[in-house]
Amino acid sequence: MPGAEVITYGGAMDAVRGFGLRGWADAIVVCGTGRAAMIGALRSGRNCKKIFFEVMSGRSSGPKDPRRMVHLGFDAIVGQGKPVQTRFCQEFRWRGPATTIPALGDQLEVGDRDPAAPLSRPVRMAYFGRLAEHKNVAHLVTEWEKFAQSGDTLDVWGHGDQETPLRAQVAAAGLANTIAIKGRYPDGSAYIDLLKEYDVTLLPTVGEEGAPLVLLESMACGVPFVANGMGGIPDYANPDSAITSGDIQEFIPAVRVILARVRAGTIDRARLQEHYRSIFSTSVLTDRWETFLSDTIAGEAPTA
Repeated sequence: MPGAEVITYGGAMDAVRGFGLRGWADAIVVCGTGRAAMIGALRSGRNCKKIFFEVMSGRSSGPKDPRRMVHLGFDAIVGQGKPVQTRFCQEFRWRGPATTIPALGDQLEVGDRDPAAPLSRPVRMAYFGRLAEHKNVAHLVTEWEKFAQSGDTLDVWGHGDQETPLRAQVAAAGLANTIAIKGRYPDGSAYIDLLKEYDVTLLPTVGEEGAPLVLLESMACGVPFVANGMGGIPDYANPDSAITSGDIQEFIPAVRVILARVRAGTIDRARLQEHYRSIFSTSVLTDRWETFLSDTIAGEAPTA
């Protein structure tokens, strides 16, 4: 974004100095929940518009949550999903200007996908993300026989404290030749090339979510997904994927529906990519941020 600068803070001194912004910045966007970041923004001068970007779920962690400092001088808040914005305004009792702008992911260079034809081979599924308990990857192992057909596979990519228990669970279920715990996934173009190899991505999370970037990346690659609709995830709804109401009991039935469509060739991968480009691409979101910042500086930011 022309005229914008990304500044990271290293501790208390940066907070006291106000990130060095006093006197020249028209606006500052704080992305993070640390107290030093909030103080640093508040120290940036009266003429600097202060915006808090909620990239978590909007849920408060309690009376001492640093995000409560938005009431000490912030001018607007942005949620990365509409449910995130709504929850933040409710839990932090924010009544000032607020809007929703999805998080900017990496600019993805992905070629156009052809609309899918009927699949004549087993389905390749994947999970990408942290292996934490609330991500609920174990649910995929427990329920495997309820949605998978002979020859279907699942690759689980990522690290976390559930990696060892997941490996043990897969082995105990006799699924080691079907479900693979793959470890760390690559970055950049290698990650995109890897993601495009799959037919569907799965996100059975039961924890508080903002808006997971893996769903954006799946859309950009023309790969349909099934996700449990926690936090900001419902904002990613599209005709070629499935999002539950947030009730995990709906997840496996939704997986079955999407897998049936994958096998029948009724997932339009080109349409899925166009949905991403028209709503979530870097150029579209940059324009939205520029408009929002201009309006906020002019005192015209939307009110929640």
